[in-house]
Amino acid sequence: MKVSGTPLTGPLAEKLPKIAAIVGVLGMIASFVYYTQDHHRFFYSYLTAFVFFLSIVLGGMFFVIIQHLTRAGWSVVVRRLSEHLMKNAGLMAILFIPILFGLHELYHWTHASEVLKDHLLQVKAPYLNIPFFVARVVVFFAVWVWLGRKFFNMSVAQDSSADHSLTLKMQKASTYGILLFGLSLTFSMVDWVMSITPHWYSTMFGVYFFAGSAMAGLATISLLALILRRAGFLQDIIRVDHYHDLAKLLYGFIVFWTYIAFSQYFLIWYANIPEDTAWYHMHFMGSWNTVAVFLILGHFALPFIGFMSKHMRRNLKVQAIVTVWMLFMHFVDVYWVIMPNIDTSGFHASWGDIACFLGIGGLFVAVLFARMRTVSLVPTQDPRLPESLAHHT
Repeated sequence: MKVSGTPLTGPLAEKLPKIAAIVGVLGMIASFVYYTQDHHRFFYSYLTAFVFFLSIVLGGMFFVIIQHLTRAGWSVVVRRLSEHLMKNAGLMAILFIPILFGLHELYHWTHASEVLKDHLLQVKAPYLNIPFFVARVVVFFAVWVWLGRKFFNMSVAQDSSADHSLTLKMQKASTYGILLFGLSLTFSMVDWVMSITPHWYSTMFGVYFFAGSAMAGLATISLLALILRRAGFLQDIIRVDHYHDLAKLLYGFIVFWTYIAFSQYFLIWYANIPEDTAWYHMHFMGSWNTVAVFLILGHFALPFIGFMSKHMRRNLKVQAIVTVWMLFMHFVDVYWVIMPNIDTSGFHASWGDIACFLGIGGLFVAVLFARMRTVSLVPTQDPRLPESLAHHT
């Protein structure tokens, strides 16, 4: 089958970026209003929304790198969608700027008075200090933007040049790219989320966030493909067999997230060390315990049972429902990890949470779909494209 290099066109390409941009701008304005009312809680709401959408970018980046690293052929027809996701790293770098103005609100290790009276913070001060923190932020985004541009630009360049050596270059880049990705993801989440509770120790938190990011990335890739299919794009290119494989990967990372979440909790519970257990004590206080039970049921039990059947994974309507549900549960997960640090007595949603989500999310979707209008939705000259088009499970 010959695949033409057609970018996104039609009403979806024309209207959606504009609508999303309007939602994003209005959301940002509403977020600023919320900041003027409660600037302390605003930064927690903003960080929660930011981490959620960043996890989708990193999940897409992981998918791209791992496909090149394993020289996978089946995924070529869906890989461009994940390339678009990871290219949003530049946007996330810009959206991180407000967080830099809220360091004193989010991290009490930034207060010299707190460090002076806390021996543990003094021990961690060579790492947890504002200049080094900001320097690491620059490094993290430099790595992600560079990796995103490198893989995206080479993939797009291949569409016009048909240079198969670019595939080999991307394979080579994936060998060190996966190392840079893993290290940057782990340390960024230790810095931005884990250090909100600087006394807490966990060697598994980076893997925990990676599992959630990979799951969120896969869910978003599947959802984008389904949206494009509904709009009349890629119907004969991304077939049920591809959706089935995406669903199997999504199912696998649902289980992997559960394994890491349980392992982290079980080891901390078994060791019973105060520095470790304090974090879980905070996250099980009041109605946060109900949210934790909801995560067990909604993030694991329901999708584990409901998505187990091959027939369910090959049903595109079911897959659409599951992807939306898992993205919702991933947001609940991120919310549960961050917000108990400000709402210590229990779950307490605010309109500022919604405003920050719509502000960042609207801009995220606007940039994503605007970029889809500029390049082909499929890597048309990838040497493994025939294998992907003939893929059958």
